[in-house]
Amino acid sequence: MDFITFLMDQNSAIGAAFKYFSVTFTSIFVMVDPFAAIPVYLLLTERFTPSDVKKTRRKALIIASSILLVFALTGMGVLNLFGISISALRIAGGILLLKFALEHMMGSPEKIKHEEEDESKLKDDISIVPLAMPLLAGPGAISTTVVQSTQANNIPYFILLIAAILLVMWVTALSLRFSQYLFRLLGKTGLNLMGRIMGILIAAIAIEFIITGLRDSFPNLWK
Repeated sequence: MDFITFLMDQNSAIGAAFKYFSVTFTSIFVMVDPFAAIPVYLLLTERFTPSDVKKTRRKALIIASSILLVFALTGMGVLNLFGISISALRIAGGILLLKFALEHMMGSPEKIKHEEEDESKLKDDISIVPLAMPLLAGPGAISTTVVQSTQANNIPYFILLIAAILLVMWVTALSLRFSQYLFRLLGKTGLNLMGRIMGILIAAIAIEFIITGLRDSFPNLWK
């Protein structure tokens, strides 16, 4: 058995952990979607000095990371507080992700409203709103984090969840850091194409969430 086959073997503990990490990273990454954030990020920071852009980007990434980490920590607590089952959350999260997927495949979705964008052009600090939230840590990323946190029922899996969030934010930081070069290289058309590819991945993850939620809610129908 080669190394890749070993990692993909879901019957082994390492294979199951690898699958959880890869699915968690991919699902959160496609919801954060740093490539779709690049045009908005460049537009909102064009009036800033290079030093201010760096400070704004760093603050936004720290806040966005903190938001996702808080929901990763409190996901199960919130569900228990409101008496929401894990299966119900998976179905609801899947429907929400499917909506995002359709928007991605039909064109770049509006991660922030035009009114928020216009207001942000007049603000000195845009790191919290709209950069950190909802541009990076939006409803889709938050709901995906909560859904994935329900599967982190032991310390190793919880560490993998945290690692996946931090890795997503590290890749996002690189994307925003080199956003001008990426925008010149890919252009608006290239970024839109990547958004459509992201949409296909989001749709697949959404369907998986819905199927799993339905299977857990109606086990007799799946025999």
